[in-house]
Amino acid sequence: MLHLVLLAALAPAPPPLPEPPPPDPARFYPPTREYILLAPGTVGDGPLKFTPGKGLEVRSKDGRYALSISLRTGFMYSGRRVGAGPYEHAFEIRRLRLVFSGNVFSKHIKYFVQLALAPRELNIVDGVARSGPLLDTYVVFDRLRDANLRIGVYRVMYTRERNIADINPLLIDRSLANGEFNVDRDIGFDVRSEDIGGLGKLRYYAGVFMGDGRDQNRFSDPGLMYTARVDFLPFGLFDDYEASDQTRLRKPRLSLGFAYAYNDRARNNRGVLGTPPTDGGTTNYHNVTTDMMFKWAGFSLEAAYLLRDGRRNPGHALDDMGVPLPVEAARNGHGWMAQAAFLIPRTGLEPALRTSGIRGLGHTSMPDRNELGGGLNYYFAGHNLKLQLDWFRTWDRGAADLAADLVRLQLQVAL
Repeated sequence: MLHLVLLAALAPAPPPLPEPPPPDPARFYPPTREYILLAPGTVGDGPLKFTPGKGLEVRSKDGRYALSISLRTGFMYSGRRVGAGPYEHAFEIRRLRLVFSGNVFSKHIKYFVQLALAPRELNIVDGVARSGPLLDTYVVFDRLRDANLRIGVYRVMYTRERNIADINPLLIDRSLANGEFNVDRDIGFDVRSEDIGGLGKLRYYAGVFMGDGRDQNRFSDPGLMYTARVDFLPFGLFDDYEASDQTRLRKPRLSLGFAYAYNDRARNNRGVLGTPPTDGGTTNYHNVTTDMMFKWAGFSLEAAYLLRDGRRNPGHALDDMGVPLPVEAARNGHGWMAQAAFLIPRTGLEPALRTSGIRGLGHTSMPDRNELGGGLNYYFAGHNLKLQLDWFRTWDRGAADLAADLVRLQLQVAL
């Protein structure tokens, strides 16, 4: 017994917990012990530091070189029923992301690399990966505040909802309308400013991309995708590309966005995304969206309207009999989404609701579809450790008997 007491006495003391910060009157009743889980920690006596969500960081003394390595994963159970059909379910690794980021040669030359390694992300079918693991790789030159240059493969700054990082969406997946109208990732470059003139009220993004998506590696026609986006923040800059109001500030915050994208000779029926038209031609698509994000004291509200109009350039594909296939109509239409949530004071519990829909316009190949649902989130350590439960019903207009119900439970961890 005595030797156990001596061993306990000689054992190194556990590191002290971070000192609690003084109460912040600007925040609306955050969880009392949140600061413990989100505080950065040092690694030994060297230059290493661990920050939740950013991973392991090492930086040179002069700041010219830095490297962060982080890992994020999520496990999801899904159950669904379509119409009167049987109940089906799945349990899967929803995401597995490895991220390298930092700066090199200068504080103003930043890099970012993100790999997606989960079976769903690699689109594995019959043991064969149909998509590459590289999600993002880009370099940023940001010495000029009003003209940063980003070049590489990354999410195009078009819809707000798509540019909320995969770790930060309000519900487990993005809306039906975003799935139809977003332009996703592509390779190219843009010029941007996160704070035009240092006023704290305006941002802009203007880019040129190949228009073929993230996995393109071939010669193609000279058609490109041109994009522009402007954000107006009348009350000042804030975290408007996070769906939940984790900061819980007592002051109102608002961001209004407008974006346009022109995809010249798009190869797929949704532009960058979708499948090639059956006739084998291309489509010139005009895309327009406007959106908003409002936050106040744990309450968040996001809404968007999206429009797409295209003109087909017919192809010359033939059927098995040598007869030209009919020209597939452009996927023209519009859509909308609105979602709201409220973080219950002093807890990590957050109920959320969403409605979304898409409608075809004119001569179109796009169906009319609706989505309605909601969920319940619990944040143990912000977005870095959270449990999410949601339910959604989707149905085509005029075919309510074929409505689909989907329920999901997801645990997400970010190191």
